Amino acid sequence: MNDDHIAQTLLDQMVSSDRGQLIKAAIPYLPPKGQQIFSVYEKAAELLNTVSIFGRSGSESSLSAMSIPAQDPMDMINDIRSFCYGPSRDKLNQMVNMMAMVQMLQLMKQPDNNKKEDANE
Repeated sequence: MNDDHIAQTLLDQMVSSDRGQLIKAAIPYLPPKGQQIFSVYEKAAELLNTVSIFGRSGSESSLSAMSIPAQDPMDMINDIRSFCYGPSRDKLNQMVNMMAMVQMLQLMKQPDNNKKEDANE
């Protein structure tokens, strides 16, 4: 059987559960009062898990980006963008496009090594 992977942020992976995902997926099919109760219940459960994870004394957070080796800013933005939608994703798309344009301008400004070699001959 093929297990499908649902894209979640690292924080969501840490504080949510398979049962929680099932509850959240079922919420739109419940009557309005059930939607309210189960939505609050699941968010409260995630909050308790978050407090539990970060409340442990002396434990380092595995969520910290500082533990990840230095990355290219473009890679980081693309990674973050995969979890966004709507206006936030549009703004990140604009940032990626601007960064790509800056990189192209930098490449265009660099002297061409082949031209230098031809001039020396």
